[in-house]
Amino acid sequence: MSNEVSGQILNDETFKQAVLEYRERIFLVILRFVRNRDDAKDLAQEAFVKAYRSRNQFRGDSSLYTWLYRIAVNLALNHKSRNRISSLTSIEDTSELMAGGSPVDGMLSNELGGQIDSAIKGLPPRQRMVFILHYYEEKPHAEIGAMLGITEGAVKANYHQAIMKLRAGLSRYIKE
Repeated sequence: MSNEVSGQILNDETFKQAVLEYRERIFLVILRFVRNRDDAKDLAQEAFVKAYRSRNQFRGDSSLYTWLYRIAVNLALNHKSRNRISSLTSIEDTSELMAGGSPVDGMLSNELGGQIDSAIKGLPPRQRMVFILHYYEEKPHAEIGAMLGITEGAVKANYHQAIMKLRAGLSRYIKE
């Protein structure tokens, strides 16, 4: 499916194709923010429902994926899940780390993962979003700006501030 559906209203068939093509990517983006699979599944479904309901508003100014991505990112930003405990490293990552080292190494890596997760969660929402999109999703600054509706300069500034706050919060783990 082409990323571009310019200037036309999304019909049901086009939307169905978009869901099939982008559902996994949208889910993974949301998962990086909420760090909970069930919440990510619910939010991904909500993103597609919201997109379907507002499909007549799609103007084709950006790619269809960018439009869907923006909806998903906004839902992830608005998601308030303070009662959930999550970790930056997944169970698979932890078992990989444990396989190559001692139990102490595994505990240290779990501690570091928890500290990194806490530091990222402590970032203001826009900085957290920019950091995750650029660092983990490897999106270029210009694309992040388009997704979030901000300038490329604002993206760079938010990313820089996020890095500075993460360095300060994780300073005891950083070698000089």
